[in-house]
Amino acid sequence: MIGNLKNTIEILKKYNLYTKKKVGQNFLIDENILKKIGEVSGLDKETGVIEIGPGLGSLTEVLAINAKKVLSYDIDEDMITVLKDVLKDYDNVEVRHKDFLKVCLCEDLKIFRDCKNIKIVSNLPYYITTPIIFKLLSDQLPICEYYFMVQKELALRLTAKTNTKDYNALSVLMRYKTDTSILFDVSRNAFLPMPNVDSCFIKMSLVKRDLGIENEAHFGAYIQNIFASRRKTLVNNLNSSYGFNKEKLNTLITDFGYDFRVRAENLELEEIVKIYLKLTDEVDNLRE
Repeated sequence: MIGNLKNTIEILKKYNLYTKKKVGQNFLIDENILKKIGEVSGLDKETGVIEIGPGLGSLTEVLAINAKKVLSYDIDEDMITVLKDVLKDYDNVEVRHKDFLKVCLCEDLKIFRDCKNIKIVSNLPYYITTPIIFKLLSDQLPICEYYFMVQKELALRLTAKTNTKDYNALSVLMRYKTDTSILFDVSRNAFLPMPNVDSCFIKMSLVKRDLGIENEAHFGAYIQNIFASRRKTLVNNLNSSYGFNKEKLNTLITDFGYDFRVRAENLELEEIVKIYLKLTDEVDNLRE
């Protein structure tokens, strides 16, 4: 396998390469972790796979072995020649030198027209993990499942529960848009160079929750605003963001059965939506 310490070092030496921190290069060098990713991702010869940031191809190789077709994007031009060489024995892999954040996936997905389903499986570049996730959440794509290697700190935020230090605006957005779970932890020792943090391998599936939200952009901004300052109560954050009358806000919150000192971190998604819909209906009255 490509993905072990010996082969990784040999490839770097052969092509006179070095890891580039600015593009988040941390290469997987643990064969057991790579095999585990192949297993838990549920790949088969009817599945097409998108990979973001293939690096030296350690995960790409596993995907090629287990899937029908693999499309990999890498922003680092130096890696393209290397990838095409080390993966030359796999005729089901296509590597493209593109910035994934600028890619029109709707067009590129045509490569998978002969695949029964499409998944994304990636060891994501950590410095752009959140922008990548936001791009995938906003695009309407026929992708059934997403499997990502991410920093453990981010994984905990993505899957956080109420009343925990990790629960924030991103946690709520993920709950609204997805079902996300941590599949297993990955030690920092599984990478070269070794990062300063441990990682998690997560599964993300997009869902449609019918909660009565008509303007998702407005709702997304509302989520950001109510978590703007964790030290502030929900009422104070709403007052700071929208200029609502605090006394009327207090009344609205207590009418719902909450203490007027409640914070956003104490509220489940459904409760946050319920208050949002009421605020939307009462927006003019609340500013008087």
